[in-house]
Amino acid sequence: MFNKRKTLIIFLLMALIINISGCGNSNNETSKEKQLNIYLDVKDKESLNIIKFVTEEYKKANPKVKVSLNNAIGEKIEEDISKGNEADIVITSRNNMLTLSRKGLLSDMGNYYDENKINDRYYNVVKAYGRYEDKYYGIGLIPYTMEVLYNKDTFDKLGLKAPTTLGDLKDTLKKLGEGSKRIPVVISEDLDINSGLFSIIVNNRVSMRKLESKYDSGANSYKTITEMQQAFDTLNDLIKYGSITKNTFEIGNESTVNKFEKGDIPVIICSSYYANTFKDDNIKAIGENINDSSVKFNVPVVLNSIICVAVNNKNGEEVGNFIKFVLNDDAQKKLKEKGFVTGNKKVNGDKEKGVKGIVIQHLSTSTEDSVAYVYNIPQKLKNNISSKIDEMLSGKETKKEWEEVVDEAYK
Repeated sequence: MFNKRKTLIIFLLMALIINISGCGNSNNETSKEKQLNIYLDVKDKESLNIIKFVTEEYKKANPKVKVSLNNAIGEKIEEDISKGNEADIVITSRNNMLTLSRKGLLSDMGNYYDENKINDRYYNVVKAYGRYEDKYYGIGLIPYTMEVLYNKDTFDKLGLKAPTTLGDLKDTLKKLGEGSKRIPVVISEDLDINSGLFSIIVNNRVSMRKLESKYDSGANSYKTITEMQQAFDTLNDLIKYGSITKNTFEIGNESTVNKFEKGDIPVIICSSYYANTFKDDNIKAIGENINDSSVKFNVPVVLNSIICVAVNNKNGEEVGNFIKFVLNDDAQKKLKEKGFVTGNKKVNGDKEKGVKGIVIQHLSTSTEDSVAYVYNIPQKLKNNISSKIDEMLSGKETKKEWEEVVDEAYK
């Protein structure tokens, strides 16, 4: 009897130990599967608003997942990502994506492209933003075209006609300047006016694949891109002609956008983030009227929030779920319902009119050469180009601007 009782007690103890052990493992696995760490390094408030919206929607749909948003502090992104405990997903700029991928800190996302049929469902420029060399290291969240818009009624009152050639455009800019009409620029916060506007010239002169291939490769390598000097020469011509002066452009904001809509301002250079604001049929895009057959007017596209996957991520299943959720048609439709033009071809459709229709057309014809050039060069080159443009607007011309910019960056 004693032996039977002893055997029973041992059996119960063993069962209890196994059960406790099993529960512990189950809890650990559950905890691991239901955690998602997102490292956020985006400075632009418009993009941050969209990121906040999609992450909140994800949390509503997945209440059992603990989502941690960790904001980058200063310039510590490489250090934070390399630690291995800061991020599963990284949302950052293309510049950082290039740097991190070159250092082996980001996963190849080719399988996510295949699983979510990105090549079929999204515009070419969205894919181009996530590609480096022949691999995909990111997927763009939402693209913004850089539109040059004018108010037709205001143009008529000023006696101006919509330009139909690049020569007309030069004359129109000159006339606006002579009439003391400044052009507000309302674009992404991570771009200064010089960088943003120079994109309109560079993206119509330089192969972005060629520029990307030289990323941070040193002075001698960059100097072989002679097309960059051609872009500076084009800017110099506009300055000499009087189309562009140091007083032509000014920083705008949401209030400026509203004034333009009302007809108080004739021309604005504006991110398509504000496309939903423009309801008036009088708002047109200058690029739509350019019918010079020798020139393709390539509209730069800005995409400064790219979803990447850290190579040492700890929660692979939730990473996949998050990416699938954000990129599926339902989530993209919610962004459209909020007034945005998304990167999803199917969701946008082709029925929109007005400014939204223009934006969709520009996204539909976008290529890798639509990637704003500043996202294919290191920050030090970007800063030096902006400074050089200031010098040019003050009357300094050397015909060696690109060489000087490169030498300054890599001295």
